[in-house]
Amino acid sequence: MTSTTKTTRCCGTSVGARGRRQTTTGWEYLLIGRAWWPVGQAPVAGHVYDAHTDVIDALVAEMREEVGLTVLSYELLHEVRLTNLCQSLPAEPTPGHYWWLYDVQADGQLAPDPEETTGARWVSAAKLQELADVTVSHALAEGHARDLPHQALEAVWVAHFAATGDITVTPAGLAAVERLYSTPPDEYWLG
Repeated sequence: MTSTTKTTRCCGTSVGARGRRQTTTGWEYLLIGRAWWPVGQAPVAGHVYDAHTDVIDALVAEMREEVGLTVLSYELLHEVRLTNLCQSLPAEPTPGHYWWLYDVQADGQLAPDPEETTGARWVSAAKLQELADVTVSHALAEGHARDLPHQALEAVWVAHFAATGDITVTPAGLAAVERLYSTPPDEYWLG
């Protein structure tokens, strides 16, 4: 008798929400702590075609599920294919994710999901840069992705925020960070 255990493979698509708000001291960005791979602080994001009908359905659902906020408006910032890996088996035939990144305005009280996050908070633009700098320093020192400090920006978001102009990163820093986000987890989720 052969085993017919079904494993979950990544759909190869992701949507991300750059939640930000203007305050008297400048921009603040909404970040969550990732509860599982990849590690670090990051905006709300999730797979599109694993359980959602389209990109906007995924965007709205992920904001509600991960932080309890209702999306009021959204604007596409960019689309890009990146080699970032998640905890699911890699997409085939091309590992990584095709991303849609949106600027999102949302309403409600933060209510981070205790299973998907380690919490949620608003951080200043300076703090966002500081978190990115921790990630870049770790990558340039050839640290392993699994050892990225919890108080660092998730590696793929260094690439996204550099592309949107929210942070500054050198070309060498971006190349080093790509190594981090292209690293597979020690163990795949086979759910």
